[in-house]
Amino acid sequence: MRIHKIIPASDGKLPFMFGGDSAHVSEWPKNPEGQDLLLLFTIDCKVARQRLSRTDLPARGFLHVFSTYDSNEYFIDSITVDEVQLQKGMASYTCVVHADDVEPIKSPRPSIPLQLADFEETTIDDDELSVLSLIADEAPAGALIPVQLSVDYNFLCQIYSSDFPAPFEDALYMTDGVGYLLINKQIGGGKSDGCFFVQVA
Repeated sequence: MRIHKIIPASDGKLPFMFGGDSAHVSEWPKNPEGQDLLLLFTIDCKVARQRLSRTDLPARGFLHVFSTYDSNEYFIDSITVDEVQLQKGMASYTCVVHADDVEPIKSPRPSIPLQLADFEETTIDDDELSVLSLIADEAPAGALIPVQLSVDYNFLCQIYSSDFPAPFEDALYMTDGVGYLLINKQIGGGKSDGCFFVQVA
C-alpha cells in the first residue's frame, strides 16, 4: 500500500502543520459546552494537492482540524464516533474547516506549539497495523471507518497522538491514540468540509 508519511521538517513550501496559534477562520470554533476547540493541524491545500495528486482536495486555501481537548478532564468519548453516534447525529466536539481568503485569527486558548511537516512517500503492507501519521488514498488496516461516512467523505489521513509536539502528545487523549481525517467528496457541497474522529480499540 502506497502512503505518504507525515514527518517533521523545517524549510521549503510545506504542506502540513501540527498545532499553531492561529487559523484562517472568521470565528474560533467551540464545542457544545462552549469550550474553545484546540487547533490540531492544518493542511495547505494547494501544496498538498500538488504533492499528492488528490483532486478531492480544494485547489487552494487551508484545511484546519480542531478538537475538544482538556488536560484535566476525560474527553475521549466526545471525539470518537461509531454507527450508534452517527444515527443520533454527530455533535461538534471536533471540527474540520476549509478556509480560503480569510485572514487568520489568534487562538483564544493555549495552543500546540507549531511544528512544520512534510510528506515522504513509502509503502506499507496492506495488512500492517501502522501507527504512523500518514496520508493515503484509502484507510490503512485497523481503521474502522463507519460505512455511513464513506458515502460523503473520502479518507485522507491518519494522525498518531504521540507525533504532536510536547507537551501535547496526549492531544487525542491517549498518547497512543489514532485519529482519522475524512474530507468531503465535494467541498462546499452542503455538508461539512470534513470529519475527524479518534478510534478506540
